[in-house]
Amino acid sequence: MDLEWNGSWSKKAHGYFNEIIEIGATMLDENMQKLSGFHAMIRPVVSKKLTNLVTDLTGIEADELKDGVSFEQAMAQLTKWIGNDETVLLTWSNTDLLVLVENYRYFFHQTHIPWLHSYADAQAYCQSLVECEKGHQLGLSRACEMLDISHDELTAHRAQDDSEMTARVVAKLYDAEKFAAFLQPANQEFYKWLTFKPYVIKDIHDPSVKRGYLSFRCTACHRRLRPKKDWKFFNQHFFAEMQCTGCNKEYTARVQIKQKFDCVAVKRKLTEKVPKPAEPETITQGEN
Repeated sequence: MDLEWNGSWSKKAHGYFNEIIEIGATMLDENMQKLSGFHAMIRPVVSKKLTNLVTDLTGIEADELKDGVSFEQAMAQLTKWIGNDETVLLTWSNTDLLVLVENYRYFFHQTHIPWLHSYADAQAYCQSLVECEKGHQLGLSRACEMLDISHDELTAHRAQDDSEMTARVVAKLYDAEKFAAFLQPANQEFYKWLTFKPYVIKDIHDPSVKRGYLSFRCTACHRRLRPKKDWKFFNQHFFAEMQCTGCNKEYTARVQIKQKFDCVAVKRKLTEKVPKPAEPETITQGEN
């Protein structure tokens, strides 16, 4: 499944809300053969004005949504299309899944999705099987190119076509045993993961802040650096001025510690302080 949405500020949602405006889905059988497709345009109610970003990215215009169905109607149609068989939902990264839950919470006042039995992140699965540049996520169009999958007739960033591209990529790389490792049953723990909001740790005495997170070594002589003053928290980071007792080099250390659902993510940066050049000495010439 693939979604397109329009972001806007919502007083009812008490903040920024990503309202789904298009749903596309492609159903495959256990042999990765296409069975059917689903598509729905949704008439927005939170903000009828589409952002320039959405229009430029998708090509969707406001007039195209006037005859769309409500989100409630779209979910009823989707549920009927899925049927009663046990299914696995796949999206390219989990972002669409999070937005779907966000819309269920807004329109139905619940986070549980009745027709969702199991879930798998198609991007994570496919990226585990192809060579990608380290630190980069595999894009859907790029995956098609790497796997020599024809998609010229499909338009990127439109829900139906993106779901079709995802289906083609997954089908090309499908291995039942390897795929099973990415399956997540939609149980209580699954919804805890979905609704957990990562946060930056601001208290340096928090048990999640390990001593090693704040430990740095001199880039020149590799001695352990000592903070000149206590660590301070500013702009989502811990900061400290540090000095090497061996070569007297001075540094600024910056650490961000973010609590995620199942781990702690740490970003560290050490910047050497460059001494200011000495000002030239001014010589005043006396009178003769």
